[in-house]
Amino acid sequence: MAALTSAYDPQDKPGELVSYKVGANTVIYKGALVSVRSDGYAYPSRSGTSSDVFVGVAFEGVDNTGGAAGARSVRVWKSGTYVYNGSGFTQASVGQAMYAADDNTLTTTSTNNQLVGYVVEVLSATQARIRIDNAVR
Repeated sequence: MAALTSAYDPQDKPGELVSYKVGANTVIYKGALVSVRSDGYAYPSRSGTSSDVFVGVAFEGVDNTGGAAGARSVRVWKSGTYVYNGSGFTQASVGQAMYAADDNTLTTTSTNNQLVGYVVEVLSATQARIRIDNAVR
């Protein structure tokens, strides 16, 4: 491809809500933390797999039970703040990095887990609001 010699329309799409093809036989619930695995398809976030890439929060639920990989798509929010569960949150947790233990649970353990955001508000010892903007890819 050569350098531009005239105006070009790059077909811009707003980037806050992005669609990803869902893995085979997979259910993603609305509000779930969503990651893309090494096969390139979206799945609920999980722990213990450093190769997964966090892509956002499910805007909608998608049931691809019995479906082939890519048969359904899920739209995910790429920015914003969201409340998730965990344990041991204190006011000192504000600003702390959070990682996915699963699609609804936060952990401070970074080993083999995906960074999903930073605490911006502590609601209780078991719930915190995270901002995902600096973690999502």
